[in-house]
Amino acid sequence: MLAVIGENVVDIIPAEHGMYRPYLGGSPFNVVIGAARRGINVCYLSPLSQDHFGQQFARYLADNGACYGLPFFSSAPSSLAMVSVDAQQQPQYSLYRSNIADRAVSAEQQIAALPGNSKLLHLGSLALEPQDAPRIRAVLQAAAAQHILISVDINVRLNAVSDITAYRAFLPEVTALSQFIKASDEDLQLLYPMLNTRDALAALRATAPTALVALTEGDKGATLYWQQHRISLPVIPATPFVDTVGAGDTFWANLLASLLQLGLPTAEQISTAQLTLCLQQAMLAASLNIARQGCNPPNSAELAAALLQLQTAKG
Repeated sequence: MLAVIGENVVDIIPAEHGMYRPYLGGSPFNVVIGAARRGINVCYLSPLSQDHFGQQFARYLADNGACYGLPFFSSAPSSLAMVSVDAQQQPQYSLYRSNIADRAVSAEQQIAALPGNSKLLHLGSLALEPQDAPRIRAVLQAAAAQHILISVDINVRLNAVSDITAYRAFLPEVTALSQFIKASDEDLQLLYPMLNTRDALAALRATAPTALVALTEGDKGATLYWQQHRISLPVIPATPFVDTVGAGDTFWANLLASLLQLGLPTAEQISTAQLTLCLQQAMLAASLNIARQGCNPPNSAELAAALLQLQTAKG
């Protein structure tokens, strides 16, 4: 069982003729959907709103075979993000995060909702808001006490946090408790502005020396660092290239799904070939997502078919 806490956000994305369309998103919520579509048992443990969008989020979870793990819906509204896409098709976000549903919860409520068969707890992105640090800290400590492994996608959003200094101080606390960490080169630049990517990566890895760290570098590909393992793969081009909304979330959801399907092995237990296939599946899933508008991860059948086509093309 994969448990997930963190934001659910309605992405308002530009469409044709100057119009906008709403898409259900939020980095941790996207991970829920991506992992569920791979057949993983997933439980979402942050509040959904009583509003129209909250009910859509609930239906979206159910339609994808994921569960909503809290016994209530919040009277606060769903969070919104206005999305613009730059010349490189990279999304930029204007976030509305005050007095919204997914933050209206206590540590005690989330700890009580942790499924007894949880193997892994994922969080990240806006869940690392320093105002919410006492709650997140308590949940992570409770999960660790129950021998639940921790996954974090740091997904740095400095324009959305209340206190950048407190945020930079809190994030190493979270990574130190984590066994699986995802970061992009852009995340590292924002988190360690005085360091180059190599040194920033070293600083991040020093907070959790035994953790698996996945570094994504856009069109340069991705690398996994995990004790004796260092595996790099080039990017898999998307056809067509639509947008990159949710690509990182899809990548991480599929990497975690592949590891969960292997029984969450340790670095010593997993072979280089197995870990390479996990990374390839994650990168292919991200490519398939980029070929669609918004975050729309592939299911197991779509990924398997694309993987077979990729392997056949390579001969």
